[in-house]
Amino acid sequence: MHILFVCTGNTCRSPMAAALARHHAALQGVDVTVDSAGIYAFSGHPMARYATDALIRRQVVVPNHQSQPVTKELVTKADFIFTMTASHKDDLLYQYPEASGKTHTLLEFVGSDPSSTDVADPFGGPVEVYEACAGELDGVIEQLMKKLSDKPSA
Repeated sequence: MHILFVCTGNTCRSPMAAALARHHAALQGVDVTVDSAGIYAFSGHPMARYATDALIRRQVVVPNHQSQPVTKELVTKADFIFTMTASHKDDLLYQYPEASGKTHTLLEFVGSDPSSTDVADPFGGPVEVYEACAGELDGVIEQLMKKLSDKPSA
C-alpha cells in the first residue's frame, strides 16, 4: 500500500505525518510505503527544525527530508492521499480530479473529530505549536494505521 501525505510547503505537517506513519506502521506490522509533498512546495527544503525536534522527542526516526511539490507521478502511485486540510484536498482535486476516490483529509478519514477536518499549520509558530501538531498527528496516525491494517489487501 502506498500513502501520500499532503500539506502546503512540505516542511512541517506532511513530513511529520509521513515519519509518524512509517513509525506506527513498523510498530503495527503494516506493509506501507509513504511519501509526502506540498501543494505549494518548492523542492529541496529540509523539514522545519521544530518539526524534527518534536519527532525526536517521540523517538521517531527522522528521515533526511527534502520538500517536494505534488506531482502527477506521486498522485498516480498513491493508493491513499491524505491532506492536512479541506482546502489542500480541494486544491489537489482541482489539479488531479482523477484522484477523487482516494483523496481524503486525514482527520475525515480517521474520524477522530467530526467537528474538524483540518490539522492546524504550525509554520512560524513557537516550539509549543509544533509539539501540539506532532501530538495530534501522532494519535491520528496511530489510528490511521489501525484502520488501514483492518482493510483487506488489494
